[in-house]
Amino acid sequence: MSAMNNPDILTKARSIHDQIRTWRRTIHRYPELSFTETKTSQLVQDNLKRLGIKFQKNVAKTGVVAEIKGSGKGPTVGLRADMDALPIQEENGTEFDSTRPGLMHACGHDAHTSMLLGAATILKNMADRGELPGNIRLLFQPSEEHWDDEGKSGGKRMVEEGALKGLDAVFALHVETEMMVGEAGTRVGPFLAAVDDFVLEIEGKGGHAASPHQTTDVIASSGLVINAIHQIVSRRIDPIESGVITIGTIHGGTATNVIDTKVKLTGTIRSLKPEVRKRLHQELKNAANSVKSLGCTPHLTIRTGYPSTVNDREATEISFKSLEKLLGKKNVKESPMMLGAEDFSYMAQEAPGCFMLLGVKNKKWKQEYPVHTPTFRMDEDALPIGTAMLCGSALEWLNKNVS
Repeated sequence: MSAMNNPDILTKARSIHDQIRTWRRTIHRYPELSFTETKTSQLVQDNLKRLGIKFQKNVAKTGVVAEIKGSGKGPTVGLRADMDALPIQEENGTEFDSTRPGLMHACGHDAHTSMLLGAATILKNMADRGELPGNIRLLFQPSEEHWDDEGKSGGKRMVEEGALKGLDAVFALHVETEMMVGEAGTRVGPFLAAVDDFVLEIEGKGGHAASPHQTTDVIASSGLVINAIHQIVSRRIDPIESGVITIGTIHGGTATNVIDTKVKLTGTIRSLKPEVRKRLHQELKNAANSVKSLGCTPHLTIRTGYPSTVNDREATEISFKSLEKLLGKKNVKESPMMLGAEDFSYMAQEAPGCFMLLGVKNKKWKQEYPVHTPTFRMDEDALPIGTAMLCGSALEWLNKNVS
């Protein structure tokens, strides 16, 4: 059995560049928020049908899971792409800008979905020629950016519904706007952070602004809490460890001459290790309780989110090997640990996993276009590279582990 080598994979991916770009731009024009990705899901299903790939729809509400059967009884490798967009108004002015006011693919999930469809095209062709030494499971996942009322994201729901059952390994990638096109990266072990949200309501006695002594001023008390929270990482966490607590919103007061009865703060907690995560939660509770000394009552709710994304050593070493064959050793980086979060973490707990970064920055650009902004953009020459990265990692695993 002769298998396609990595340079051939990149050549093949580049030969379908126009198709991958068309998919990406179509999805980009019609962004859909978490768990509402019906149009995107239908595009995926239509193309899987065209390729002759069997699939299951409505997995984790709007997700799609498909299987490409290879030769023999080789391993089964999963490839994952997320499909959801963000509540951001696009400001790019391209011919394929979002047509939906207030919604935008500002994190590259349109590209991820399109690159996985590209990988499906290449891998199905290999399977049809008897050149695929194992099986490929395609995981088109909804809702990476958000979790539902039950606190479950698309990745968690996919795991719960059995989409990862029987997988020997799983791979995914994400666009990276700080890396040039032609570059890629990953790392062994902890890579991305665990993420939790919090809501803190401070309740006190209100009154007239001219008589603060007759009140327990919740706005003044919130200042004490903010200062205490901002000292948690710098003074309560080992400086060698990583963690972040960011207050994202604060709402309080109704008029200049009124001391209100409530202030509400919300924010995010990021950590890389379980013990640091636990410590951050406890210290946040301590900081919230500091307002008791001023006569106010704190009401703190911490909503547990995604765990840390931890890359499996074997899967990651295989990815490094594949990436170096595709792009050359000098273009493959050991990525630093980051405090962004990803619900691929749930999948990497079910099977040996590797999360990779794909460079999408054009070297001629004179400014930055980061993710989660109204002007996010990517150089579409990265699309076939991402497709080849997914194919290459899967094939490298299959060729190494085929029985």
